[in-house]
Amino acid sequence: MLPVVEGVCPRQCRCDGKLLYCEGLNLTEVPHNLSSAVGLSLRENGLSELREGQFAGLTQLTWLYLDHNSIESVEENAFERLRRMKELDLSSNKIESLPNTTFRPMPNLRILDLSHNKLQALEPDLFHGLRKLTNLHLRYNALKFVPVRIFQDCRSMQFLDLGHNQLQSLARNSFAGLFKLTELHLEHNELVKVNLAHFPRLISLRTLYMQHNKATIVVSTLDWTWSFLEKIDFSGNEIEYIEPHIFESVPNLKSLQLDSNRLTYIDQRILDSWTSLTSITLSENKWECSRNVCALASWLSTFKGQHDSALLCASPDIAQGEDVLDAVYAFQLCEDPVDVTVPTYTFTKDRPRGYGYDGPTRNPYELQDMEGGEIVTSSFTVTEPGEDHESTMQIHKVVTGTMALIFSFLIVVLMLYVSWKCFPAGVRQMRQCLSSQRRKQKQKQTMQQMAAMSAQEYYVDYKPNHMEGALVIINEYGSCTCQQQPSRECEV
Repeated sequence: MLPVVEGVCPRQCRCDGKLLYCEGLNLTEVPHNLSSAVGLSLRENGLSELREGQFAGLTQLTWLYLDHNSIESVEENAFERLRRMKELDLSSNKIESLPNTTFRPMPNLRILDLSHNKLQALEPDLFHGLRKLTNLHLRYNALKFVPVRIFQDCRSMQFLDLGHNQLQSLARNSFAGLFKLTELHLEHNELVKVNLAHFPRLISLRTLYMQHNKATIVVSTLDWTWSFLEKIDFSGNEIEYIEPHIFESVPNLKSLQLDSNRLTYIDQRILDSWTSLTSITLSENKWECSRNVCALASWLSTFKGQHDSALLCASPDIAQGEDVLDAVYAFQLCEDPVDVTVPTYTFTKDRPRGYGYDGPTRNPYELQDMEGGEIVTSSFTVTEPGEDHESTMQIHKVVTGTMALIFSFLIVVLMLYVSWKCFPAGVRQMRQCLSSQRRKQKQKQTMQQMAAMSAQEYYVDYKPNHMEGALVIINEYGSCTCQQQPSRECEV
């Protein structure tokens, strides 16, 4: 026991009026005769337990610092009669459990620090009656769960820190009653899923820290809007999937940390809901540099806020280690692929940021896209625009015309086949008609030939003598000779 100097300040303690600082003195007991003290600091001493009625004479105390001791146990009525107490610091001790009624004698308590202890569980009514409590620190303990409605009476709480524990899951009503809570810390736990339904009716929440857990998905099974939530930290998890509608419930989100996860792409609906963001981190994810990354690349190219620049491709192998935006531009991932059968040519083209590429004589970029749950392999050919493009269009036109002609020919053949199958009698009649026409034509040609032969006339060579010339003319007799000339005309 330390003697009292002038009835108020113990020896070796530092006193400032009614504020006593007995720090680092290896004390194992609480000094006596300090009834007029308003504030007492017993930091860095050797206290090992807090017994019942140990502070009963300090009825004027408003703050008490007992951190950095070796306290292992706290009896049920250790803080009896400390109704004016507003701040209590029990951090950095070895406390494993606290009775249900530990803080009942302190209804005006506003700040309670239980961090850096060995608490493995919290009694269901441990914080009952603490209606004025605004700050509660429980980080660096061994808590595995949060009892349902344990904070039901803490309607004034604004800050809650449960970071660096062993929480594996949360109940929907674990934070019920915290209508004024603005900052919630759940980082460095073992939560395997982020479900915003665990935070119902936290209408004043502005900051949510859930970095460095083991969460693989982010979902929300609660139809609720967190209108004041401005900052969310999901970094350092194992997140592979985020429900597309998740950020529609936080319309005023300004800062988002998603770095050091396993994201391969961001859904377009998510990007559309990031309208109020001013800061985002996306580095150290498993970005798949295929067409799936096009939406994110387009959004980043127009984003005017702060974002980390080291977004590197994790797959495919041809793009591994490349910056996402550079890969999208260099490999033309976001352009419509053209199926070109002509060979490609090697070229070197200057690009922004000093990017140069010497393409091989064949297409080396075969990237896999996920479309509708199926893996689709698309080939992207890097070619120079201009003449190659025009030749490609000409080839397409020739191929299209050829296919049209073939198609027309097949239609005609099909019609003839159908006619032959469906109307055989008509076909026979057509054949008979054609045969009769051929016969008539042959007969006509034969008649013409015969008529030409019969139309040949005979040439008469009539040579009367002088004496009987008159007689021949008058009496119509006389001698004459006739000779047949096959090709002469008659002369009169």
